[in-house]
Amino acid sequence: MKKTMKLQTKIILLVATVVFISISIIISFVVSWATENIENKVKTNIMNVAEMIAHSKEIIAELKNKDPNREIELYVNMQLKYLKQVDYIIVADSNGIRYSHPNPKMLGKKFVGGDQYGVEKGETYISEATGTLGKALRAFVPIYDDENKKEIGFVAVGTLTRNIEKAKHTAILYIILIGLGGLVAGIIGALLLANNIKNTLMGLEPDEMTKLYNERMIILNTIHEGLIAVDYIGKITLINDSALKILHFEDRINENDIIGKNINEFIPNTRFINVLETGKPVFEEEQRINNIIIITNIVPLVNKGKVIGAIASFRDKTEVTKMAEELTGAKNMAWSLRAQNHEFMNKLHTISGLIQLGEYDKVLEFISDISKSRNNVSNILTDNIKNSSVSALLLSKYIKAEECRVKLKIDENSKLVKLPEYMTSEEIVSVLGNLIENSLDEVKNDGTGLIYVKIIQNEKFLNIIVKDNGGGIPVEYREKIYERGFSTKDGQRGYGMYIVKKIIDDFNGKIKLDVDNGTIWNITIPMTRSDKFD
Repeated sequence: MKKTMKLQTKIILLVATVVFISISIIISFVVSWATENIENKVKTNIMNVAEMIAHSKEIIAELKNKDPNREIELYVNMQLKYLKQVDYIIVADSNGIRYSHPNPKMLGKKFVGGDQYGVEKGETYISEATGTLGKALRAFVPIYDDENKKEIGFVAVGTLTRNIEKAKHTAILYIILIGLGGLVAGIIGALLLANNIKNTLMGLEPDEMTKLYNERMIILNTIHEGLIAVDYIGKITLINDSALKILHFEDRINENDIIGKNINEFIPNTRFINVLETGKPVFEEEQRINNIIIITNIVPLVNKGKVIGAIASFRDKTEVTKMAEELTGAKNMAWSLRAQNHEFMNKLHTISGLIQLGEYDKVLEFISDISKSRNNVSNILTDNIKNSSVSALLLSKYIKAEECRVKLKIDENSKLVKLPEYMTSEEIVSVLGNLIENSLDEVKNDGTGLIYVKIIQNEKFLNIIVKDNGGGIPVEYREKIYERGFSTKDGQRGYGMYIVKKIIDDFNGKIKLDVDNGTIWNITIPMTRSDKFD
């Protein structure tokens, strides 16, 4: 099996190759520019020197007089001491006879090179030719007599070609050394980068990361719980198949359409942003998302004391809710049957006692009252309340109230044909059960306690009224009763009214509390999501 090249080696080779190619391209352009620039500078320099010598009054005066004291040579040699990139200055008369030359033996002899004919015609130019000192770049400038404007000679300023090439080679050497320094720096940078990436990836190679990623995705997608992760600003970074399935998005949206979107854009009303801001986790909280009830746990992801994201796991409560509804109905019915049995035995004992006392008329009256009262409640629950879970709850609470010597009156005009859109039986049973149970705790059990329940449903709204003649809720508690964990009763966890308020808020409903010789709860819930309050 062929051994795969390590990521660290790949990075070093890649960066080194890119740096080498880049530096090579740069060097090729810089060398061309530098050599051309050196030659141009030499040409400009020798031309400037030639112009200076040609316009020198001393040179013109001595050349007119044929330089009897060899002043021209002295003047030129003096100037050469201060000039750079100039190897020689030759001053000649109009016949080409030299008056200055680096080699004194050449003084008085004819100028050679064959490139002086243009200057003899009054031209100014630069040429390359081979003279007595070797091949050189030479600048020619004619010398004129200022009085009659007649050409009396010329000056040739030269720089040997070998010196120019030496300067070019030196420049190229510097450029190459700089390039090599850049290449070394690039290789060192590549090593540092490769080591940093290796440490960041915890020493894993690409194939190992691919394997781990595939294993992770398989594991995540085989989990029955939905999983969603977000970064520190709330953008979705991960979502598994179960989450899409639970939220009923698998047929409309795929994972790639969701990754990178803000969580509130995809799933409104989540607690993600709150968890990101506070850093406090949320456990076992019921939420309604896209008309689906889920139980959610949201945990912040913390790195070095800073919240860098959050991850939520949630379960679909729909199936559990259906089972709970059946279980709740069965439990309520079983509780009702036990209560009825207990109550029936009490009634039989009362009838038996009256018969033994010979109070036959009172027996008949007692039986008639019981029958009438029970028939009224049964008729209301059977004819008007079409939800079996709600009927079972009201019946069980009615019997419990009788046992507690509390009168529970169910308004005969109550009507419930269907529940609001997406509301489950468990939710309305939870609302009614908590409110009635709170009222039972508040009223007296001396026969004066009274609880009134009315359920009215029309095309737009479901209205629930529960009131009692208890002591009412103290003013200081009225703002706190909906808080999770708050309770005025010893040993209670304080979840009842929190759950009631949450269910009503989930369905855009309203809950109103009035205190008038007791407590009055007035709840209104829209039948559909589109229904609004006036």
